[in-house]
Amino acid sequence: MVKRRNAGLPYPPTTQKVLAMTIVTTLLLFVLVNANERAGVDVNVNVEESSQSPYRIVIDGGSTGSRLHIFEFQLDVTTNKTSLLRRGSTRANIPLSNFAPSSNTNSETDVNSSSSSSLSSNTVNSTHVAAHLMPLFEYATTIIPEQFHANTKVSYQATAGMRLIDPMEQTLVYNALYDGLVQHDDFKFDIQKDSIQTLSGEKEAFFGAIAANYLTGLIDVRLGMVDVVRESTEGILSSSHHDEEDGVGEMVQQGGDFNGPLGALDMGGASMQIVFLPHTEEEDEGYTNNVKTATQGKQEEKESCQNSDLIPNISNQLKGDDFFATSYLSYGADQFRERLWDTWVGEREMSLTSDPNCCEINVIYNPCAFKGYTAEWKGYNLIGTGDARACAKEINRLIPHEEGVLDENDAKQGTRTIGGVKHPALRGKFFAMSLFFFTLDCLRELSNHEALGLSWPTPSISELTSALDSLCERQWHGDLENIKDDAHDFTRAEVLPDRCFESVYIVTLLRDGFGFDLHSRDITFTFLVDGSEVEWSLGMAISSFAEESDPAVSIVGGTNDGIGEWCDDKHDGEELDDNNRTRTKVKALVRGSSWYYFYDQVLSRLYQE
Repeated sequence: MVKRRNAGLPYPPTTQKVLAMTIVTTLLLFVLVNANERAGVDVNVNVEESSQSPYRIVIDGGSTGSRLHIFEFQLDVTTNKTSLLRRGSTRANIPLSNFAPSSNTNSETDVNSSSSSSLSSNTVNSTHVAAHLMPLFEYATTIIPEQFHANTKVSYQATAGMRLIDPMEQTLVYNALYDGLVQHDDFKFDIQKDSIQTLSGEKEAFFGAIAANYLTGLIDVRLGMVDVVRESTEGILSSSHHDEEDGVGEMVQQGGDFNGPLGALDMGGASMQIVFLPHTEEEDEGYTNNVKTATQGKQEEKESCQNSDLIPNISNQLKGDDFFATSYLSYGADQFRERLWDTWVGEREMSLTSDPNCCEINVIYNPCAFKGYTAEWKGYNLIGTGDARACAKEINRLIPHEEGVLDENDAKQGTRTIGGVKHPALRGKFFAMSLFFFTLDCLRELSNHEALGLSWPTPSISELTSALDSLCERQWHGDLENIKDDAHDFTRAEVLPDRCFESVYIVTLLRDGFGFDLHSRDITFTFLVDGSEVEWSLGMAISSFAEESDPAVSIVGGTNDGIGEWCDDKHDGEELDDNNRTRTKVKALVRGSSWYYFYDQVLSRLYQE
């Protein structure tokens, strides 16, 4: 059968198809350019010409090792919202403090286990100190695209381990690390000398609070309060932000009233931090007005832009100066345990001095260890008796606080003085991370306490207290020793013997130290929120991003079904300027959009013949 040629058209079929394709393509490009201009996106972005990096590397230099985190800031043009994504993490198990000249350890002398020393009385071998971190940076090169290596900023922030080192030695180590990295042929990233430093405990606490508030959807990447007004009284956290399994979405605000951003509790081996926004009389009227403004602004925004859930008129923004934040250098679990053991050893030696026959010479009974577990400390055998109540009394001896709170029935919220630091009254909800979570999740699992299991991850202090006996009374020999390698997902075999002490210490600190109410559920113990770990490095990345006037972001998007739904008002994307060649990975309005579908269908029809 011979195909008929279209009457009245002077061009052959092939030419007709080419003309049709040209017309359709031109129309599509016009629509795309117009839509992207409305969204503040430059379709001429060229990845190869990008001069800035949307990636950031933050290294947490802790007391047990250094952990490298890779973050990427990404703008979704379909929602005009910028998000922070964790792209990877890796760890070096040698703490940076080991490289200080005064360190008594030898693990840092050479990462290749040679016999040469990297230290002298007043120098640090830059080659060796940098070499122990190079595997981390090699890992980062596999995550971050090569075109961004040279412009990806690196920040090394040391915490409690380095805070214990003399400041002059800190400088020696930091200078050696910087020199070693910039001189290393395989180091590809952007690091400045002043970006290697000791992070203050107060900033560590504040960054932890930023991480908690961001991951729960209470703030954006510019530290602005987001969606603080709920249409119901279900609470300050929406379960849509989290997996139901982690239980974070179940943390509710009593009475349904928003009570400010989340506070944070963080604990490591050497220090612990607390940060929260204290209640002030001056904020009452201002906050009420902000809520009214936010409600009105949200309604207007719903009418003008269905794709945005921001509250553009609210003025609240997290600022470090507004928070109460403090860090206790000697209140980390390892440091506090050693202080307690030193107290017992000192008292025993004093007793033996006055009466050599008073007691067993080399034995001290330890109520804070599992029954039968023995540890050696400064010539003494500490034998566990598993008595949680006696352990709490011993711990309270080293937590200086006001009189009248040692009895749990008398514990109450209010202004406290702990370790010489006066705390304002507790306010609002808290996220407790790191050892707070690891330890008390172990308490939940190994105590087999029914009420604690049902209420996790928002147990009351009373429920935690009642579970302590069930954990500490367990026998070490014949019980826990047999399961030490897989007793708990977040507890290594060498750490398990300390979980009785850590559990009693944390509960005692929360109850008798900080004065958390016995029956409220103001604390959520958490490790992950929506798949992301709650830790200060994430908060620091957000804080530094918020401080920049024009930070680079990756641009993604293109799943909208209607360009008419795009919002003209800029929120997180308002920092985009005319020079969007600094942006990256543009995928605006491509596969998945109705316009791509239309284009695809037209071309398919043209080629059917």
